[in-house]
Amino acid sequence: MQDGNPLVDFRFVRKGDERGFPSFTCTVPVPSNREIGGRWVKGESLHPYPWELLVQRLIRHSALYLSSDNWIRLGVTDEGHVATYCAVARKSVDVFEVAIIAVSSSYQGRGLGRDALADAIRCARAQSARDGVQAQFVAYVDTRNERSARLFHDFGFEPVKRLDPDRRGNVFVVWALK
Repeated sequence: MQDGNPLVDFRFVRKGDERGFPSFTCTVPVPSNREIGGRWVKGESLHPYPWELLVQRLIRHSALYLSSDNWIRLGVTDEGHVATYCAVARKSVDVFEVAIIAVSSSYQGRGLGRDALADAIRCARAQSARDGVQAQFVAYVDTRNERSARLFHDFGFEPVKRLDPDRRGNVFVVWALK
């Protein structure tokens, strides 16, 4: 393995990797639909970590991030399991958005989120250096997602703007690496 993590090898996504994305799991299962107060409620609305469901759904439909300006880095175990997933979108010649970062449920709690973020930043900096610019980084974090906020904070990101609620009522904060 490389880059100091004995658990995974970080690499760009390869042809065929996307076949495993529909089964990628990074959160607890969706609760069953149920009746509450005389009305039926969808299980998704009862999920304790709705932002994780959104991330999992985006990973399972990853084609959006496969283009010349966007890329995906995976952390893959010796057995071929995808342990981490990090999608980066190049927003301009020098601005990179960490669009998705996730650790498979089976590998959480081992520092792999930190390692995946470090790997993505290293790759983006190398790409921007080839273009003769200095990379800048942003991320959009759901206000309820304390783990991601802590990860980005520990990396030196700072919240720079709170956005208005989206159509589902989710509120995101834009974080930038200082």
